[in-house]
Amino acid sequence: MNPESVSFWADVAAIFILAQLVLVTLLFAVGLGVGWWYFRQARKKLIVPLLMGQVYALRIQQGTTKVSDKLVNVPITLNATVKRVQITAQSFVRPNRAAKD
Repeated sequence: MNPESVSFWADVAAIFILAQLVLVTLLFAVGLGVGWWYFRQARKKLIVPLLMGQVYALRIQQGTTKVSDKLVNVPITLNATVKRVQITAQSFVRPNRAAKD
């Protein structure tokens, strides 16, 4: 390849890269501008759905917390019940010392 053809394609690549950069910058700026305008204009309309979303998220969080608390309490309750039954059984099996005296 001769230097003129390489130079030509380097210029084409530079123009292509510059055009892509300008296009991406414009799309980014337009996207931010439209988003900013939408939130300014539709802020009042968006407040209620966003608050309802928070309410539903808190309800889900509360429900999962209650369920996880109940699941965690199962082994604790079982252990406490087993210990109570063991102590009660030991008191029935162990002879009463006061009755012997």
